[in-house]
Amino acid sequence: MSAPDVPRLAGTGVMGCALHQQATPDLAIAYLRPTIPEHALQRHQHADMHLVVLLAGRYVSEAAGMPPVCAEPAVILNPPGTEHRDRFRSRDGLFLTLTMPTSAFARLCEGHVLGDQPRRLPRPSLARALRLLAEVRQWEPASPLAVEAIFAELLAEASRQPARLHHDGLQRVLERLDAEDVPPPSLAELAAIAGLHPVYLARAFRKRHGLSPSDYLRKRRLHKAVSLIARQRTVARAAAALGFVDESHLHRAFVTEFGMTPGAFRRLALSRAEVSRIQDARLRGR
Repeated sequence: MSAPDVPRLAGTGVMGCALHQQATPDLAIAYLRPTIPEHALQRHQHADMHLVVLLAGRYVSEAAGMPPVCAEPAVILNPPGTEHRDRFRSRDGLFLTLTMPTSAFARLCEGHVLGDQPRRLPRPSLARALRLLAEVRQWEPASPLAVEAIFAELLAEASRQPARLHHDGLQRVLERLDAEDVPPPSLAELAAIAGLHPVYLARAFRKRHGLSPSDYLRKRRLHKAVSLIARQRTVARAAAALGFVDESHLHRAFVTEFGMTPGAFRRLALSRAEVSRIQDARLRGR
């Protein structure tokens, strides 16, 4: 089914300009730009499950685990019946949505304890969620199965994440690691922030997040590269802006994390019109 012919899945409540979209009776997936100004977006309810993969832009979300304004990629799970006023601060964002009727969502959720509150999924979920972008861009007969399998893996990760995301000390550590424009902290500083012994903090952080504080910082920097590249920054400019040694350093880290090159992701993130515009500009420059 071609994108212009895709029906809107009843009850999704997703608002945006679709660059690519596909649908089956059990799911609808779309890659979009926001179209509604922040002040015009009212509180609303999603009758169906609504997964958001935030790629670029400044996003305000009520989901647990989200900062007041999120300016980096994130994966948010909104269970059926979620009522919120999640929104972009401007219309230069990029996001992917996956919606499912309650019956299809319940079938995939069987055996997993997820709760009924919206929340941000663990940071490692982004690498898996980006595979959804490849599917909606390169849709073929096996894509619905692939989308369901990717989402099932995300649900498995979500069910392993405690509903109470952090105790107070680890939450303060996370806030320090997420702070902008400050030097990386030492383990001693993080331990003091948490009120824990450094050895215990290192163990507790890994148990809670599945990685060390230093790996968390590296992964966060790499995820910021996703937003820059999605907004058409070149790989070289993204590498320089984020402090990678060089373009090759970013390239290697990107492939390790996401299973694709930065260039391949950049091509996926472009709309057809943007591809044509860039190609025309290149031809005029010759």
